[in-house]
Amino acid sequence: MPHVVFLGGTNVVMRGTEVEDKQFVYCPDENVPLVLDIAGITPPNPQYYISRECCDHFVLFHVLEGRGTLIYSGTEYELNPCDTVLLSPGSRHTYYPDAENPFKLVWINFFCDWMPSFLKGLELDDKPIIRGIPCSEQMMDIFRIAKETPNNNHLCFPVLRFLNEILITISERIQFEARTNSESALALKIKDLLDEAIYGKADIDEIAAKLYISKSSVYREFEKFYGGTPYQYVLNHKIERAKSLLQRTNYSIADIAERLAFSDEFYFSNLFKRKTGLSPSAYRKRSAEIKPLYPPPV
Repeated sequence: MPHVVFLGGTNVVMRGTEVEDKQFVYCPDENVPLVLDIAGITPPNPQYYISRECCDHFVLFHVLEGRGTLIYSGTEYELNPCDTVLLSPGSRHTYYPDAENPFKLVWINFFCDWMPSFLKGLELDDKPIIRGIPCSEQMMDIFRIAKETPNNNHLCFPVLRFLNEILITISERIQFEARTNSESALALKIKDLLDEAIYGKADIDEIAAKLYISKSSVYREFEKFYGGTPYQYVLNHKIERAKSLLQRTNYSIADIAERLAFSDEFYFSNLFKRKTGLSPSAYRKRSAEIKPLYPPPV
């Protein structure tokens, strides 16, 4: 156990937090569905250490790189890249990085009265750690919003939408794994690799090589369990992500096309209209009541 000093009372033990890039959020009105207290990025730092005897808020963090350890209710978990951790109010927990390969985290602390019921409905109420969830983009977007407009009245609903995306993805993964057998485990591995391609290009040859199977096996296994081709899956997710960006940000159409790795703005716009019945600009106009819109990071 590393030597630590007490900061902020006897409930929390912290060390190495002074090097974090963090943003406290002002909350002028607590009569809202969610209160984001603080968001931050923890750089690799072997001296970092957090321990809470009885947490009074939700903690959600995602491991961007490196490794570490989580101790939750007496059980020890190894933390690896792409792990997502959700710690509930009232929990007793400790987490710290590996000395040789310290983790880098993006995280938020928040309050939400109805979240326990939501987590129970998603079957996430007793799962502090979920492996391999591709949610770094959503977590980074929450952090950017907090940095740009640190007023909870303005960012409450955009953060909720990002948070829902993350939690629903986690629930989908857990429920799929509950149904998993030796054959569907391969489909899940293919899906994980396709999820990484939402912001890039889906290369079926590369996926086949990584899994040591044929290209035809990639198509066969994925279609068997997901009812569509890998390309359809990635394309549909790109369109859904584009909808979110059009609703919640003021990224230009060209920026969104580039962010989602479409060949150009015109191809993206035509495809979006074919899939949704509206052009990107028309979809954004129809969603204009969802405010505020946030500028892209500088």
